Amino acid sequence: MKRFHIVKTNKLLLLLILFSILLDQVTKFLARLFLRGGPQKDWVIIQRAFRFTYIENPGMAFGIRIGNELFFTFFATLASFALLWIFFHLESHRNYQYAVGLILGGAVGNLIDRFIYGKVIDFIYLEFVNWPVFNVADIVVTIGMILGIAQLFTSFGEPEEPVPDEHDIWIDDEKLPSDKVIQ
Repeated sequence: MKRFHIVKTNKLLLLLILFSILLDQVTKFLARLFLRGGPQKDWVIIQRAFRFTYIENPGMAFGIRIGNELFFTFFATLASFALLWIFFHLESHRNYQYAVGLILGGAVGNLIDRFIYGKVIDFIYLEFVNWPVFNVADIVVTIGMILGIAQLFTSFGEPEEPVPDEHDIWIDDEKLPSDKVIQ
């Protein structure tokens, strides 16, 4: 049975997850402040190409709606716990941890919206491709997915190198069995 150790997780990785959640929530706060209640509903950054516009998305990604807001909140909560479990069980797959960590950070950012507002706040619109309005959490999830897929293709067929535990004893690139270590 594998024991659960949060200390085995890279501190930089945890900071990356927390930073992605914080950046997402700060940008959504600013969107609510300046776009929703402000004098200007849209901020055109590049004419007919890129703008900030405020919407509340009650559905899934890209506004897809199946069921109601309670269903999406429940589903997003289950998915976040599943990602958290996967995240801590990938300790020997550090590159996948970064991918899953980013996906987790984005999922939690959108989950916070669902708990607070019952909907997800979106505000970034790529008008030149008529892409659905999205947010920073969606960007973070997308980056995590791209990293995960890239890692999958680049590591295909390579043997996985073990990540040493901070308590493991190694001599000449060989791990000593725990029964031979004198404490």
